[in-house]
Amino acid sequence: MSSSPFPSCFRPSPTTDLPPPPPPPPPPHSAISNVTIYHTDTGPVSLTWSRSVVGRSLHIQLHRQSFDSISYQLHIRPFVFWKKHGVKKIAPDTVLFWNLAKAKFGSNPEPVSGFYVALVVNSHMSLLLGDAARDAYSKSRAHQPATPQLLLLKKEHVFADRVYSTRATFGGRAREIQIDCGFRDHSKLSFSVDGEKVLQIKRLKWKFRGNERVVVDGVHVQISWDLYNWLFDKNNADAHAIFMFKFEDEEEEAVADRNLTGLWNLGVCEWGKTWSSSSVSSSGGSFGASSSVLEWSSVEENELVVPVGFSLLVYAWKR
Repeated sequence: MSSSPFPSCFRPSPTTDLPPPPPPPPPPHSAISNVTIYHTDTGPVSLTWSRSVVGRSLHIQLHRQSFDSISYQLHIRPFVFWKKHGVKKIAPDTVLFWNLAKAKFGSNPEPVSGFYVALVVNSHMSLLLGDAARDAYSKSRAHQPATPQLLLLKKEHVFADRVYSTRATFGGRAREIQIDCGFRDHSKLSFSVDGEKVLQIKRLKWKFRGNERVVVDGVHVQISWDLYNWLFDKNNADAHAIFMFKFEDEEEEAVADRNLTGLWNLGVCEWGKTWSSSSVSSSGGSFGASSSVLEWSSVEENELVVPVGFSLLVYAWKR
């Protein structure tokens, strides 16, 4: 029996006999959800921003260090008479404040500017989202938290024909990440940060699954990819690619390590399952057929795959 304190889903599978779980079904274009997980001084907080034909919504859940949780669903209606700001007491010591009256939205479910969402626990600002921090503190009268919040995990869906774009903050500033899967010619895959190419993969039909480590302005970034469904799905019904970026920020390692138990309780193991692809293994022969990306993305570095720093999980879908 293994003496490791980590869940089995964070370790390479001891056998390749069992088939992997099926990949996630394609999300309908009318209903998209992005998930983020933050470390706070009162426990991990998960947020799910969703967009559908009837509007947008935010589901926020605080997982306390005592392993209980509280949650609230905020519906963002596209109607003039919808109250775009408010206060809700969701627990005896926890209050949610929000103001989306001037929020600006892009293609993603979450707003990009002109808003705040604040979670106040015991009169301290546990979590604060948005660019209207001064208004949030003025409205809530909350005190500064004992430790700053830290974004640990984000899962999002992007749609394009060729070049997929997303954003991530690392190395002290926000950066644009572009993933070029090719258009008609799927023999190459390249990754760029702020317009500068940092990694290119050739002969994708042989290297449709893999991982590489690069350095961007002193930050180590481990990039993992799985393009099996993208390249080999004949019906085009599940034509998506999956990418994971792990930004290994040394200043955040201690905070992330202290919060691993809470993350596992949030279901990070379930995230690992979504990385499982086809039963066809990479021709490189380095990884077993049933290994998931979370299992094999760090096999060459460590025996365990531990979420240190910020990790970005991207599902790329063809339009």
